[in-house]
Amino acid sequence: MSDNPGVILAADIGTSALKVGVYSDDQSLITTASRSYQINVHDMGMVDIDPSLWWQAFQEVCHELKPYLKAVKVISLSVNTPGLSTMDENGKPLFPSILHMDGRSRAQALKIRTLVGEDRLLDLACNLPVSGGSSLASILWLRDNYPEIYSHSRFGHTNTFMVKQLTGEWGIDPSTTSITGLYHTARNDLTWNDEVLDLTGLSPAKLPKLRHSFAPVGTLRKEIAAQFDLPADCVVLCGGNDAVLATLSTDMIKPGDISTTNGSTDITMVILDQPLRSREFNIRCHVLPGLWVTFFVLNTGSIAFDWFYREFCREMSIDDYYESYIPTVLADFFKQPDLDQLDAELPMYTPFLQGSRYSLERLTASFSGLSMETTREKILLGLVKGNTAYTGNHLKELGKLIRLNKTVHLTGGGAKISGIKAAKQRWQGDFNYEVVEQSSLIGAVKLGQGYLKGEFSRWV
Repeated sequence: MSDNPGVILAADIGTSALKVGVYSDDQSLITTASRSYQINVHDMGMVDIDPSLWWQAFQEVCHELKPYLKAVKVISLSVNTPGLSTMDENGKPLFPSILHMDGRSRAQALKIRTLVGEDRLLDLACNLPVSGGSSLASILWLRDNYPEIYSHSRFGHTNTFMVKQLTGEWGIDPSTTSITGLYHTARNDLTWNDEVLDLTGLSPAKLPKLRHSFAPVGTLRKEIAAQFDLPADCVVLCGGNDAVLATLSTDMIKPGDISTTNGSTDITMVILDQPLRSREFNIRCHVLPGLWVTFFVLNTGSIAFDWFYREFCREMSIDDYYESYIPTVLADFFKQPDLDQLDAELPMYTPFLQGSRYSLERLTASFSGLSMETTREKILLGLVKGNTAYTGNHLKELGKLIRLNKTVHLTGGGAKISGIKAAKQRWQGDFNYEVVEQSSLIGAVKLGQGYLKGEFSRWV
């Protein structure tokens, strides 16, 4: 047995990998382990995963970390959202979990907008349903296409599935369910939107119990505690959205605070102390009551660099591409004396390789302004400009509604590419850009620590 057992087990269930860390009560990391898993990308933009892979990965990691688990008092979850999971009454998966970039339910999203009315949806839920991001649209797609499965299903998100396996209890939190169209996001009062449920014919009995992210769902099932030598009284928290928890990890909780995560998707978030309604971006509830977060998502953010590598740069190694080629292209561009003229001559890039979170149409990417003089370096620069300008236009419009802070926290693998800060400064906006080590795993640790110290008791 380890001489240094942890008290907080934090798990980050991401889109393509799970990472678990065991921490002391002062947030010091004791040990960590991870597992990858495969998502399914089908025709017509359908993207999902077998949720059993989440559970299998978690079990494998806990087995690996078993010597450190005897003193764990709380398990805290950070999860990809929504990961709409279809389960039976015992939590057994009945259908693959539908991920946020999924494109199968555009017709259902339009139907919801028509039934309820867009203005009414914005008043109640602060968000308009779209394919993938809105669980309600995905649920109605399942009802339309697999009525037999729908008839005896319960629905939840990634954290719902995980806490059901761990505790046998049902739970979902506001930070993950804010964009579903089912939740009173504007009020954030732990109530489902009965008006929308009635109009769409969805019974609330099919939905899990609403709980705060920091609220305990229950203690471990006896067989799970025994399997990994975890204490029988170990508490499992409901958990929250991974991107929101990433902001919590760096104490980004002041209204106007800005963060841009440059990962597979690019996500720009701004902290609010009151909800906004917009057709152009999403609103999530923060894991802390009284705060909201704007969510502006580019489905193909830094992963566009992977696409560019596959199509244009296969003669070089992937390490040379990220560590030398992209930085050199950016550095050579920004040191040119006639930068404005060169900028104006770059190809125009429309950044929708995987569609748009904010359109019912299946948008696609495009380059324009190409000529015989266009090099692959100019195409790459156009891609970088298109991505960053897309986010910059959003911040410009948002700045008309609220006061933005002057610092943008950059996080994710794409933010670490040399030259990206200069690109942000030119095309995203005149801010101070700071690369920070945000971590949804550390955000989950902070949830666990806050629970153990009773810091959330005034909100329960």
